[in-house]
Amino acid sequence: MALRLGGALRSFWVVHGHISEGRHFLERALAASQGIEASVLAKALSVTAYLAFIQSDHERTEPLGKQSLALYRELEDQPGIAFALSLLGSVAWTKGDMLAARTLTEEALALARQVDDVDRTAYSLFILGLLSSSQGEYTRACALYQESLAIHRAAGNKRGIAHTLSQLAQVLFVSQSDQAQVIPLLEECLTLSREVGFKEGIAAYYCVSGQLAFGRGDLVTARSQAEKSVVLYREIGHRHGTAKSLSVLGKVFATEGDYAAAQTYYEQSLAISAELNEKWVSAVYLVELGEAVAALGQLAWAAQLWGASEALRDAVGIPIPLAELADYEHAVSAARVHLGGRAFAAAWAQGRSMTPEQALAARGQNPAPTATKTVTSPTTYPAGLTAREVEVLRLLAGGMTDIQIATKLILSPRTIHAHISSIYSKLGITSRSAATRYAIEHNLA
Repeated sequence: MALRLGGALRSFWVVHGHISEGRHFLERALAASQGIEASVLAKALSVTAYLAFIQSDHERTEPLGKQSLALYRELEDQPGIAFALSLLGSVAWTKGDMLAARTLTEEALALARQVDDVDRTAYSLFILGLLSSSQGEYTRACALYQESLAIHRAAGNKRGIAHTLSQLAQVLFVSQSDQAQVIPLLEECLTLSREVGFKEGIAAYYCVSGQLAFGRGDLVTARSQAEKSVVLYREIGHRHGTAKSLSVLGKVFATEGDYAAAQTYYEQSLAISAELNEKWVSAVYLVELGEAVAALGQLAWAAQLWGASEALRDAVGIPIPLAELADYEHAVSAARVHLGGRAFAAAWAQGRSMTPEQALAARGQNPAPTATKTVTSPTTYPAGLTAREVEVLRLLAGGMTDIQIATKLILSPRTIHAHISSIYSKLGITSRSAATRYAIEHNLA
């Protein structure tokens, strides 16, 4: 009886932010369950997994999701299979396993469409939007979110509408495209979230609004909105969102010149990401922390942090967000000039061999390599270039355009642009001719 009730209460717990209450109820019921009907058990497991995912408890989400998937497959419950697959795809995304995330979620989407399950279809499209956005595929992400949004609107799912609106606003802001739509999207998200009591939607509104205010230089509003977001995310146990909002506060304090406070906020974000094993998310916060410590004059440490971030981003294909690219390039360029090219490249290379935790602890020093933790690169390239950047540089030096390189490497033009910008920054150049000359002189062409 308890498990049946728990399965039915999922929407109530999620909408009103009673995530911990729901998890505790279901975990107790699951522990006491014996001889329960398979369909009831499968649903209870999937709901518990979903609540655990909202709280970023991926270590619990994954086994619960796999158990529910196994039961749903035995029952030949296609909507249930689709839900479990999309949930496991979400976990793979947070862990940086982008191939597994896409494979699982696309399978979930195909199943959901096959059985005309509009809720699962919209959710799978939403997850694919998250995946595409994180990899810099902003146009595709927008299309996926808009398709998900249209389904939610047709079904009258106000929570789904609000949730998708917040992410669509986020990707439009990050990609610096169609900025006029961001505020209307956020306002509708807030209205609907308040109407149905959807705390996560309200927290997301504050978080994105804080970023938007920061972008236009309104630091007072940015700080206020980010602080509200932190409070709400913490209230519902949403650690991923908490880390993101703390990083927004870090940006505010850094811009105000309080780099020590900014460093503290970024380190808190990194600590949360480390707990969640969200390494690709850590890469984002390493970049931001690097900018803060560079402003404090700790240039070697900044280069190490940026190097560690680059190694993570290069491994999973995560570019610097367009909204942050200019600040990043400026900080890297200035640090290289003040530290000196040779010392900067050495520190950067050290960072590339470190885990996020090692880079955070290094503080500009060169720690002894640890065989069990150090990630070594099979080949070292000049100026701290990555293997992917050397590949792009070779094609560029061969006369290819950005579009041709993107086609050749099966990447988006935006990703290629980000790689070329990084190459220019590392080499201290500003033109394709200079990049070609460098490639030839260093036998990279």
